[in-house]
Amino acid sequence: MDSSTSIAFAKEMSVRGLANGSAPANTIETQQDPPQTPEQEMQTLKEIIMAWRTTETELSALNSQIREKKKKQKTMEEIILRIMKKNNIGALDLKGSGGRLLYRRQTMKGTLNVKTLTELLTTHLKSESAATDALKFINEHRGAKVRESLMYEKE
Repeated sequence: MDSSTSIAFAKEMSVRGLANGSAPANTIETQQDPPQTPEQEMQTLKEIIMAWRTTETELSALNSQIREKKKKQKTMEEIILRIMKKNNIGALDLKGSGGRLLYRRQTMKGTLNVKTLTELLTTHLKSESAATDALKFINEHRGAKVRESLMYEKE
């Protein structure tokens, strides 16, 4: 980093309240700071690294909380879906929020990878058929997934 870049960077960190634990500046300095010595530059680098590590640690903790909440939400969603499916409930009106909880069921085609294609072609092409027949067979016999989910609909 050259001298002018490091000064601008140090100013930015100071304005954002990340250098020396200071609060964000309310005014913009019009006077240019003197160039930093290598020792000052290393001290600024150390402070920035410490602030970066603190932020990284905080983000890691927040991401961990998000993962836990998503696991909890998925468990609750599975219970709700099971009850709605068992009782043949397509939608629930939610009085507290004025919305609706909808039970949706989607069927999607399975993935086509090399293993699946090989198995299907081997099964179909016992006697060498045309490529169009093979493609038609593969498309018709692809596995399908059923995906069930909840959707919140705001009224």
